[in-house]
Amino acid sequence: MKAKGFTLIELAIVIVIIGILVAIAVPRFVDLTGEANTAAKEASYAAVRSAYAIAIAEKKGYPTAAELLAKLEGATRSGNKIKVTIGGTATDIAELYKDTGCTSDQAVTADTDQVKCVKKGF
Repeated sequence: MKAKGFTLIELAIVIVIIGILVAIAVPRFVDLTGEANTAAKEASYAAVRSAYAIAIAEKKGYPTAAELLAKLEGATRSGNKIKVTIGGTATDIAELYKDTGCTSDQAVTADTDQVKCVKKGF
């Protein structure tokens, strides 16, 4: 009577094929993680720019750092940087400045400073 089932060689071949498929697929998924983080940063920066435009329109002038931050749910400010949490990590998204030229010697330092320039912080 002949035994039913797979031989050891057949099982080894299937395992090798699965290993090759995994070796091809894993790097593609790792690349997608980086792309997703970049897209999340871009989307968060767009939200900051939108909140900034809305704050200017509502106030009919430049908003303070506190007023801008109040329009951004879940965002925090550290010095002149706005941070959001992406993938469990606090990430710098935008930098705030007191002048329209975004010069580093005019960085926002207090909640009452007017924000006249917003630029990418990543």
